[in-house]
Amino acid sequence: MTASALLAALFVGSFFHINLGPEVKAPDPYDIPTAYVITLSNDVRKEQTIDGVRPDYAWWTSFNEPVLEKCINEAFSQNRDLESALARVQQARAVFKETRGNQRPNIGVEIDTTRAYTKVGTTDTLNEQNILYGLGAANYEADLWGKLQKATRAAKETILASESAKNTVRLALASQVAKTYFSLRGTDKQLIVARETLETQKKTIALNKILYDNGKISELELRRSESIAASSAVQVSQLEIALGKYENSLLVLMGREPKEFITRDIPRGLTLDELPAPPDVPLGIPADMLRFRPDVKTAEQNYRTALANIGSARAGQYPTLSFDGLIGNPGRAINDPSNLFTGATGWSLAAQIFVPIFNAGKLSARAAQAEAAAQQAWSAYYKTVQTAFEETMNAINTQAKTEEILLLLEEQQKVQKRAYELANI
Repeated sequence: MTASALLAALFVGSFFHINLGPEVKAPDPYDIPTAYVITLSNDVRKEQTIDGVRPDYAWWTSFNEPVLEKCINEAFSQNRDLESALARVQQARAVFKETRGNQRPNIGVEIDTTRAYTKVGTTDTLNEQNILYGLGAANYEADLWGKLQKATRAAKETILASESAKNTVRLALASQVAKTYFSLRGTDKQLIVARETLETQKKTIALNKILYDNGKISELELRRSESIAASSAVQVSQLEIALGKYENSLLVLMGREPKEFITRDIPRGLTLDELPAPPDVPLGIPADMLRFRPDVKTAEQNYRTALANIGSARAGQYPTLSFDGLIGNPGRAINDPSNLFTGATGWSLAAQIFVPIFNAGKLSARAAQAEAAAQQAWSAYYKTVQTAFEETMNAINTQAKTEEILLLLEEQQKVQKRAYELANI
């Protein structure tokens, strides 16, 4: 077989590769129930279909609170954590583009120029000579064992993981903004009631002083009313501290400028009394929805990335085949650069095979690292699933029991109101 035929056979064969390493797939499915189940009392149970329940649903719109929606939209456009998550997605896309480029040939042009002066004989005459080399160069690494292909697959899975991580940040951000906003509005209401109570107690103190001066009540009763008022004043101060913290937290979540922490221009919409009832959690939500949680998807994509890295690391232990090609003039003296690509032209094609024989165990250690990383990703995935179930069941249970507590408090309010009416007959 001639050298040309051998090179041609190697070049054609380089377009085929053998996949090493495990199949890149999702972890084995968890044994999960068909639906989330929680025991609710008959007083709170409400029928609701689950057709509209989706993992990507903009749930905050169910509160029908325009100011809340404005705050969340502002957070989506200006929050620094979300900006970082978006930047990580762009970084992952750039890494994927670079990695995929390693599977393509590298083509370039090389131009070398040399000016030489040669003394002619014993005279002082100098012979000036310009030498230019114009070469076109190409290099291509054959992916015989799928090392580059698996590296590209790992980069692609990293993009998906960063996308899911971004969605996790986005979902958590919306949740935190809503929680902070409602806590802020609740503190507003508590502060109004606390201040009104304090003013009433100050009037009671003034009345008790008059009664005490006229001998109608003892000093004990006067001091007791002053003590109650002092406790109410402390409560007002504590609520003002909590209000400031909620305002600052909301400003941070919305990505406001530092100067706005001084003015504290916090939007406020409907009062708690004006807000509609919160949306009910549907019964029988498919537990399979858990797999669509962004944090679970991130863990799954990280596991896929780790599997692809195993294949790339194992392929690195095998021989590599690369091709180098050159075309251009062989180098000659010319005085006009326009003649660079004219005249005699030569070309060459070479194949190189590198077989790793001794590397002090570096390549096998790299493969072992990839396998250990895959085991970590596998464990992290199932831990994420467990945490997701824990959070979901706790949230459903808390929501159900909170509704029961609300009903009990409403009944207590009615009883106390009736007791007040009877006391003033």
